[in-house]
Amino acid sequence: MAGKTRWERAGMAAAWLLLAAAPARAQEEQVTPPTYKCVSKGKVVYTQIPCPGGREISASGAHRTDKYQPPPQDRAKAARRAQLTLEAREECTGLEVRIKEQDAEFKAKGPAATVQDETPLVKSKLRYHELKC
Repeated sequence: MAGKTRWERAGMAAAWLLLAAAPARAQEEQVTPPTYKCVSKGKVVYTQIPCPGGREISASGAHRTDKYQPPPQDRAKAARRAQLTLEAREECTGLEVRIKEQDAEFKAKGPAATVQDETPLVKSKLRYHELKC
C-alpha cells in the first residue's frame, strides 16, 4: 500500500470489513423451506418435498432471546415454591408485593431516610428468606 494516502487505506479497510460481514448477514436472512409431515410405509416422515396426504408444518420462526431481558419464568423459584405449603406460598406472594411497595417507599424518601424507615423492608426481606420463597 505504498504511496496511498491515509484516507485511501481507511476506505480499503472499511470495504474489506463490509465484504467480510456480508456472508454473516446473508445467513441471518435465509428463509427455511417448508417442512411436510408425511406417512410412508406406516411411519411418520418429515421432508421438504410435498407428499400426497401430507401436511405442511410451519416453523414458529427463529428462536431469539434478548440476554438483557429477564427470563419469562424463574424455574428455580417455581421449584422452591412447589415444596412449600399452600399457606407459605400465599405468604410469599404477599411478601413479594409488600417488599416492592416498601422498597418504593424507602427509595422515595431518598437521603432523608432513617434506619427506622428501612426496618419494615428489612423484616419483610428476612421473612421472605426464612420461608425460602
